[in-house]
Amino acid sequence: MSIQITGHTTQNQASILTPQAIEFLATLHRQFEPRRQELLAARIQRQTRVEGGELPDFLPATAEIRSSDWAVARIPANIEDRRVEITGPCDRKMVINALNSGANVFMADLEDANSPTWENQVEGQRNLSDAVAGTISFVSADGKSYKLNAKPAVLFVRPRGWHLNEKHFSIDGQQISGSLFDF
Repeated sequence: MSIQITGHTTQNQASILTPQAIEFLATLHRQFEPRRQELLAARIQRQTRVEGGELPDFLPATAEIRSSDWAVARIPANIEDRRVEITGPCDRKMVINALNSGANVFMADLEDANSPTWENQVEGQRNLSDAVAGTISFVSADGKSYKLNAKPAVLFVRPRGWHLNEKHFSIDGQQISGSLFDF
């Protein structure tokens, strides 16, 4: 297995990028990268057809799904009420404040609200891991302490798009999909 990490080592990198996590990422990459590349190429072709005047429509192959009688599962009770939702990056203080904000949901955004530096990606993963475990805390430079309230918001995580790469993590000479890395 050929793995190359070009980002500078962060304080918590070893706890996030364990040998098992790296092996898992390599497995995901090797399984899905060929199909991801096919889909990205098809996306470019589709855009060309749309620019040429083709209108969007449903695929004929999905007609049976659209005409059959089916329903999705019920929404889990803890996310039925999403009237107040906050979105933001995954830096430690922000995660704590967002989860404690009184919002129903905090969507930790690893794409638009986040600058995809190596440190932000790896430390963001650490912050989310600690938030899920309920152990996240932070002490600011002025000594103010932050920790989770007894009833934090529900945590959602938005990974980067399928089309974006993690430029600091390569497998067999190819950058991994940012969405797989974030997953």
